[in-house]
Amino acid sequence: MELIIDPEFKNLIPPMKPEEFQGLIESIAKYGYDDLYPIVSWNNIIIDGHNRYLICKELNIDFSVSEKEFDNRVEVINWIINNQLNRRSMTNEQRNYLIGKRYKEEKKEECRQKIKEDVVSLITMRPLDGIVEKKIAKKYQVSPNAVRKAEKFANAIDEVANNANINPYKILGREIKGTRKDIVELSQKPAELQKEIIEKVEKKEIPNIKTALKEIGDEVIFDEIEKCTEINLKENEYSSPYDLAEKIFGLINNYKKEYNDIDLDFIKNTLEIVNENLNERVKI
Repeated sequence: MELIIDPEFKNLIPPMKPEEFQGLIESIAKYGYDDLYPIVSWNNIIIDGHNRYLICKELNIDFSVSEKEFDNRVEVINWIINNQLNRRSMTNEQRNYLIGKRYKEEKKEECRQKIKEDVVSLITMRPLDGIVEKKIAKKYQVSPNAVRKAEKFANAIDEVANNANINPYKILGREIKGTRKDIVELSQKPAELQKEIIEKVEKKEIPNIKTALKEIGDEVIFDEIEKCTEINLKENEYSSPYDLAEKIFGLINNYKKEYNDIDLDFIKNTLEIVNENLNERVKI
């Protein structure tokens, strides 16, 4: 029997660890398929049991299927998310991601139903978010604010994963290290930059997303400092070297508001730029 693997559905399910996957292969090869755990499908699309299906196809072993009925993809996605949240041991990041996805999909479904029942204005849509928010918060025993943050986090994960062409669980499983704040910040960068950073972290060229973002910040502030000094030298903008120094350290202070962990090398390099350009200014 041939079943369909839908990437969107599959990417909602945390992948097995290599040793777990190998253990499943050995178990099925030795004892055959356990019919107590059928592969679950909808319209011939797998919604649970992707690993078991692939192993059985590879080993040419028969398997059982349980077909479920849903009205649409939103219902399927919500079933998958709820199924995972109810039965798997998950990291906080994985749990928040799935709660955020559930909230997003529930809002879509509620809006679809409302529009189907009656044509409503966009103004009446917003209160609907609050209703769904409270429903999700109660179901998973979190605050409504946590639900909103989870949606923001889930959107950021999907944005980065899509642009970097990776499974979201590479980030959620901490193969690619980054805090929620780092991932949200990265998702706001240009798509090509997102991809470049993820590739570098994957290859261990950079330890984590936070370091990559900080390096970008360093480049930006240094560019601003150099631009500031170049303008001063060409146009004699500041009346004294001290005015220039004040301008430059103003840039540094603004930078510090975003990056609290400025290292000594950054300060040292900045001071060297200031000193070099002040000397030039004095010569003029």
